[in-house]
Amino acid sequence: MNVKLFASRRVALALACVVGGACAAALPAMAQAPVIVGNQTATATVESVDHEAGMILLRDKAGNLDTVRVDPDLRAKLPVLNPGDKIGLRIVRTIDAAIAPPGAPLPESTENAAGTRTGPHPHGMMVSFKRERVKVTGVDTTRNQVVFVDPDDITRVVLVRQKAMQDFLKTLKPGDEVDTTVMDAVSFSVLSRLPS
Repeated sequence: MNVKLFASRRVALALACVVGGACAAALPAMAQAPVIVGNQTATATVESVDHEAGMILLRDKAGNLDTVRVDPDLRAKLPVLNPGDKIGLRIVRTIDAAIAPPGAPLPESTENAAGTRTGPHPHGMMVSFKRERVKVTGVDTTRNQVVFVDPDDITRVVLVRQKAMQDFLKTLKPGDEVDTTVMDAVSFSVLSRLPS
């Protein structure tokens, strides 16, 4: 649940999964329907809030602490959380990948948020699309592995486990540039508040 309201715990790992071929069918140069790779619900208690910095410290049922960062331009759209609030969370992650056409502009990441600030159970939702282009340097379809260089110039080797991803893997070759999209959608609702 360690999220940047509410982005991935490990973007590199998510990108590795994406490049592994998160496409529902094997149409090599076209974006496919995104594949759901995560769907979880949780409850947490707000331990502390730094409204100025946009940092929220959450404690889950097991007692683990996670820090959440809310981007400044999204804060005004979301309900204000206070220490002691119990919140319910639902986090859905999808991944998608498509071979980038030659000369195509680099993909851009986006974030958006919405919510209500009134009523006994204020709620909000934040959706982020992390988009990056990676370059494939190796493909091994017998081992279901792909090797690629990410935008930070780090070489990654990934074992592709899902059937839909393996189908996409078969369409890749060294030198291909792949546009990846990791979508994180997080909704939350204040379940209970301490009296003020």
